[in-house]
Amino acid sequence: MLHRHGRGRLHLRAAAVLVTLLTVASGAAPAQAVARPPDGIAQQLAVPAYFYPGGDGAALWQQLNTPGVGIAVANPFSGPGKTRDPNYAAAISAAKAAGVRVLGYVATGYLGTTGRATRLNETIPAAWAAQVQQDIATWYRLYGADGLAGIFFDEVQNVCGPQDTYIDTYRMLDRHTKRANPGAFTVINPGIDTEPCYADAADVILTFEGTYETYLGWQPPAWHRALDPRKLWHLVHATDTTAQLANAVALSEQRNAGYLYVTPDVLANPWDSLPPQDYWTQQLAAASTGGGDTAAPRVFGTPFPVRTGPTEAVVAWLPAADPHGRVTGYDVHVDGVRVAGSASALPVATLHGLSPNRTYRITVTAHDAAGNVSAPGRALSLTTARADASAPAAPAGLHAAETKVASVRLAWTASAEADLAGYDVEVDGQPLLSLPSSLVTQGTTVTVPVSGLEPGTAYTFTAYARDRSGNRSAAAGPLTVSTTAPSGDPISDASGAIATADVTYQAQYNLPFDFHHLFIDVDNDASTGFATAGIGADLLIENAWFYRHTGTGWSWAPVDGPSPLVSSDDDRYVWRVPADVLGGVPVGPHRVVFHGSGSSPETYTAVITVS
Repeated sequence: MLHRHGRGRLHLRAAAVLVTLLTVASGAAPAQAVARPPDGIAQQLAVPAYFYPGGDGAALWQQLNTPGVGIAVANPFSGPGKTRDPNYAAAISAAKAAGVRVLGYVATGYLGTTGRATRLNETIPAAWAAQVQQDIATWYRLYGADGLAGIFFDEVQNVCGPQDTYIDTYRMLDRHTKRANPGAFTVINPGIDTEPCYADAADVILTFEGTYETYLGWQPPAWHRALDPRKLWHLVHATDTTAQLANAVALSEQRNAGYLYVTPDVLANPWDSLPPQDYWTQQLAAASTGGGDTAAPRVFGTPFPVRTGPTEAVVAWLPAADPHGRVTGYDVHVDGVRVAGSASALPVATLHGLSPNRTYRITVTAHDAAGNVSAPGRALSLTTARADASAPAAPAGLHAAETKVASVRLAWTASAEADLAGYDVEVDGQPLLSLPSSLVTQGTTVTVPVSGLEPGTAYTFTAYARDRSGNRSAAAGPLTVSTTAPSGDPISDASGAIATADVTYQAQYNLPFDFHHLFIDVDNDASTGFATAGIGADLLIENAWFYRHTGTGWSWAPVDGPSPLVSSDDDRYVWRVPADVLGGVPVGPHRVVFHGSGSSPETYTAVITVS
């Protein structure tokens, strides 16, 4: 072991570490640093807990507070919602006390690349980046004091993107989350294989989400073998029997997944409950304990700086002394708070979001394949570099380009400064979001959508430019904007019209809903389909997506074909559905209900007969 060697040998080993980490610090794919241990890895269950922690669901959330469960994802309404729910607050607090990290669900919409639109009907990456940061802030505003542990980013791209635009945006979201909320833990969910650039985009990558049959034939990419198992999470549903469960767990261990969850539940939502008790107990028992190894590794020596700038630093350390040679990764703590983990067993990490000319205390802990964690090594006192002497100019022409009931669209002239890193926006003196310069075209107008505001309320905004050395400009603003007050019904002018080849439906949504629904009862039979608001819905349109009811309850399958959404300008939603999808030509009279939910009180229209 290293600590038994003389002083000269240590210096040689430190030099070798420095050579190795140059590749890692440059952002390249993780090297094949170590072979995976031949015996088992310790695993934890990570559960998408998409069920309400009140009523019958309260017992399910209590069931999660069990040794062996590491992560639970809370998802009140495909996001945080707008108001604090006492049941979620209690569930998050109880989970924290039991050692379970509860993460808040935030959709990233594949950054708009698949046509997914934000709540303000935009499909560009900058708009998605803005909305995601606002959702993160809302999660922590509502549940931070209750012990929210971090953020689960869903609908994540899996390719780096042109000029690395996509991965740079996800890295920015990860770093923004951790800078604004020290100690935050992050997960990204592409649900499929990613390119290696995603290795440093979050603490955990969810790289498989699918059925048991698909899992049998799936093989992870080779670069996953070099990762710390704690970086990988697999979700396997439609696993019918306990024999299949045992096989899925065994496969996940072979494939180096430190987190997993297996369920017999099926689509449309396999995450809306927990398995039966015997299945759940067997799953907890089947997750590997790491071969009975209980000897913790020992971190050797003090971390040392490799590269230090005003806002970032690369630090390294000598590999941990481990009697079993099974160290799989490290966690780095800044001033006592975990801020980063290594991607693999390479003893190096990059720290982001630091402040210029400030001294930090850096410590490192090691963990092995069996889940044992070392005590912290000796601390490094690291002082970041000073920022350069030239601050950027303040954004010019800050104004409200659009004001609505619960949203504002801010705008200003883009900066032409060569070392611009991005822009920061504050509302009422509190950080709101950051927009990286990579998402802004120089010489154009920068537009920033701000949603989730209260109707008829005044807000004061300021904007700043930020350069790459950490300087921030003087403030643009303050700009005070009042959202408009709603008038009339939440949903008005709802109607439908049958033509020979199709049917057109439309309604005006006068409140800022996240979800604009149209329930269609094709057969006019309230006893078939999904029972809601007095009809039996056979078809569902949600924003731009189209579904057919299957099974029982809230169970929907996508309808093949183009999106039915024709237009959503000024929140007037117009949908058009081909006649053959509705059952043939001609289409007879049928009943529909328009519905809005999320960010405003849930609203249904009366039943409307379309003829």
